[in-house]
Amino acid sequence: MKKLLIICFAALLPFKTFSQDKLIVNVHPGVELFTIVQILAEKYPDPNPSLYTTEAMAYFGKFKDHPAVKKVATFEKSYTDLVELGWCMSDFPNIKIYEPTDLNWYKHYGKENTLEYIRLCRDFFNDTKFWDFFQAHQTRYTKWGNDLKANVDSGKLIAKLESFYKYSKPLTWNICIDPLNSWGSHAIMTKTLNPQFSDMLVYNTGFFNREGKKDADPVFEFKNFENLVWHEGSHVYINGLLQQYAKEIDALSYLFNKDDDGMKRNGISNWAYCMDENIVRSVVAALYKQYRTERQYKRQVARETGSDFIYVEDIQPFISKNYINSKKYKSFAEFFPEILKMLKKKYPQKG
Repeated sequence: MKKLLIICFAALLPFKTFSQDKLIVNVHPGVELFTIVQILAEKYPDPNPSLYTTEAMAYFGKFKDHPAVKKVATFEKSYTDLVELGWCMSDFPNIKIYEPTDLNWYKHYGKENTLEYIRLCRDFFNDTKFWDFFQAHQTRYTKWGNDLKANVDSGKLIAKLESFYKYSKPLTWNICIDPLNSWGSHAIMTKTLNPQFSDMLVYNTGFFNREGKKDADPVFEFKNFENLVWHEGSHVYINGLLQQYAKEIDALSYLFNKDDDGMKRNGISNWAYCMDENIVRSVVAALYKQYRTERQYKRQVARETGSDFIYVEDIQPFISKNYINSKKYKSFAEFFPEILKMLKKKYPQKG
């Protein structure tokens, strides 16, 4: 997965017990806005039946000819995660727009087209009195969020991750529930979209019951919090280390298995990216070894090596033996260069 934040290891913070204050579960007005515009343009999967779907479509259905709707309808291909552009907005209801200098969506639609679409969505917000609708549902949004929040980290996944790295980072974990999203979940890279939200690790998820009732509210389940915390969270925690040891990592570039199907399938286009993923996936496997059953652990490792992240088989046991089961290192930051030394020794460059 993509890296989200830059960590400054010069100012490591002492480990603290996880607080529920670090976890936000809510409906994000920007994501909801862009979702509704794409639905009206028929550029988004139909939402599953619920009372909220009924109310939203009844309220916004008459705005199908709005310029924002017409704009996204002109995009040759649209994507479900395009709604993440809602994070370019802030200060609701008096919306301010951050215009990213570089964004993946610019490659699809062009920078000016993308920015024009964001501005038109702000117009849609104002023209439809979107905020009135959103505020009228705020009590229900809060209830949905609180119901999910009460159960989402019952396994103390965040505390276990922070304990592993042995320092805490002032991150806020935000689960953005999207009641009109019937298709799936994905991580949102807030640093790229809007730097003021760089301390947030955001995951968008929807309401997936296709048998939902038109007169009942959606009920949200979160089944992939482990991936958000242990995998995506690890990308955040090691990003600064990857930069600090970039020269040493580059010296190992001869290890890049670029021709493997798994590398191509996962879009791993360079050694730095490959190394990042192998380390993160090794950390996750080590956490499975520590906190899950032996069968779950073995399946996790098999899944990674089957996807051609071949160095997990070396890195994970090394982490478990020399870091988790050792008191030699005060933090993962201190231990990290030993991983590079191990790989260099085990796989010396030939010729």
